[in-house]
Amino acid sequence: MSESELRTMLSDRSGLEEDLLFFPVYNVPRQFGLSWPLSIEQAEDVLSGLLDQLRRVLPAPRGERTGKGYVYLSEITDRYQRANTRRILERVIDRGTTPARPSFGDEDYDPRLERGWGSRPSTAPDHSGKPNWSWWREVRGAGTRPRYRMPDPYLGEGEPPVDRALDLRDRAGDDTAYRAALEAAVREDPRQIDCWAHLGSEALERADTGACALSEALGYYQTAVAVAELSLPPAFTAVLAWEELNNRPFHRALHGLGLTWWRLGETAKAATVFGNSLWTNPDDNQGIRYLIGQAKAGVPWHQAEGG
Repeated sequence: MSESELRTMLSDRSGLEEDLLFFPVYNVPRQFGLSWPLSIEQAEDVLSGLLDQLRRVLPAPRGERTGKGYVYLSEITDRYQRANTRRILERVIDRGTTPARPSFGDEDYDPRLERGWGSRPSTAPDHSGKPNWSWWREVRGAGTRPRYRMPDPYLGEGEPPVDRALDLRDRAGDDTAYRAALEAAVREDPRQIDCWAHLGSEALERADTGACALSEALGYYQTAVAVAELSLPPAFTAVLAWEELNNRPFHRALHGLGLTWWRLGETAKAATVFGNSLWTNPDDNQGIRYLIGQAKAGVPWHQAEGG
């Protein structure tokens, strides 16, 4: 196999343009100790190695965290599912990221005042699918925290791309067109977190019938979360309340990522993501408290209450 043929195969499997893969493929003889042309077996080994390199996660922003805080994706896994996620993040960084800001009104989150939850019991983990409150000890122990809001997730003028895609699906009932519209939106602007999250949800809906659907969902949700994390400051400890509309796409992505890892048998990773959801949104508008105890206990998805 020639250098150009290998580059084409790598492009097909990674989703990256061939121009972006010039140097990795050019460097194959030096990196792998081979010479052109490659045998089919050598090419497959090289492709596996190059894809593994492309999937390495970007490190979390540097910052000294004392006590409980948000756990970044790179602290949970060392590889992205999609080979182009890292390149997508680099594109967003090159364009310039918009940081999360304190919420309007500057009112801090006080767990003693929120919905009467200060009286909730701090029980041991519950594995039955009933509400689990062990995480509440951490929320209460942290005391008052600032409220933050994510940057506007619906960039550009006019109707958000995710709404246009949803309208297309509702009018025509065409899931293929719906998926294509979401894909087009993230190609044009990869900061469209809600489009990534909806791609993940669409794939997750196919998980019972599609052999690759869970892997697809994992890749989409990871990309959504990773893009959103670029807006978080180092050692993030604040609250991202659901009531802030800008925060909802991020929470949808976290929820979906946790569910997908759980279905894939990665219960520890799922529990960490669910913990992020509850830490950043203690009001728990998504019912994560019903899931985290089972995930922490390592209960398989198919045996979980409501799974």
